Amino acid sequence: MNKKILKFTFSLLIMTAINAQWKSETAFTLEKGRKEISLFAPFRIGLQNSTELAINKFLLIPNVSIKQIRPSINKWSMAQRFQLEYPSLGMKWLQSPLGKELGDPNMFALISPEFEIPQMISIYAEMIGTTGSTQNGQLTLNGGLGFSLNGKNLSDDATIDLPIIYPRLSIYYNQVLIQLGGEYYKQFSEKLAYLVDYDMFLMPNGRGRYAFEHKSGMVWSKNQKFKILFGYKLTAGEYPFGTQAHLLPLLDLQFGW
Repeated sequence: MNKKILKFTFSLLIMTAINAQWKSETAFTLEKGRKEISLFAPFRIGLQNSTELAINKFLLIPNVSIKQIRPSINKWSMAQRFQLEYPSLGMKWLQSPLGKELGDPNMFALISPEFEIPQMISIYAEMIGTTGSTQNGQLTLNGGLGFSLNGKNLSDDATIDLPIIYPRLSIYYNQVLIQLGGEYYKQFSEKLAYLVDYDMFLMPNGRGRYAFEHKSGMVWSKNQKFKILFGYKLTAGEYPFGTQAHLLPLLDLQFGW
């Protein structure tokens, strides 16, 4: 049981590093100087020229992304996002984060220590379009393509076969990742809103070829400095060991200043 608890804890740590964002998926960027952070989303800051910088909080998997506003298309506001990630340090740490100190190199490892983790990076590019208003309903669609460098030297058996984590790290085993998604956000009152989104991960070169994630919840805003999201997250996908689906509770806290 302790091992399962530790695996879940490590899963939460990794989620903070690999794009479990909410309400930051629109084609809009933060105004210059504004900063936001939440439990499961990266630190975000608005820069000049309608640009937004996001940096993850899990320093063992450095991840930096830039989102920039693009010219509108009809009624759609547009943006582009570029992301660079270096996962090698974090994956090496997950091979035995506690076991080496306790005397067993395999204890609590999410990746077996027998596998060599090469130096890898991934590059991801995405287009985002948003239409509508928060009062009447705001729809966002996004699509992106990512590639990894030097992932061919990583063993196919060195995977972390857990929901949420596997699809996002699959780019290092498959060398390519296609991601499609959408989000609908509607404000019911000054303090209460509804959020629903989905993400589809296509992994054409892997033993797990697809994954689907759906999230739905209510957003309560005390003010511009504090928000709470509570709801559920449904995941379903094909993993190296087979297909599985999971329904998880969802709670996130967002701070802004």
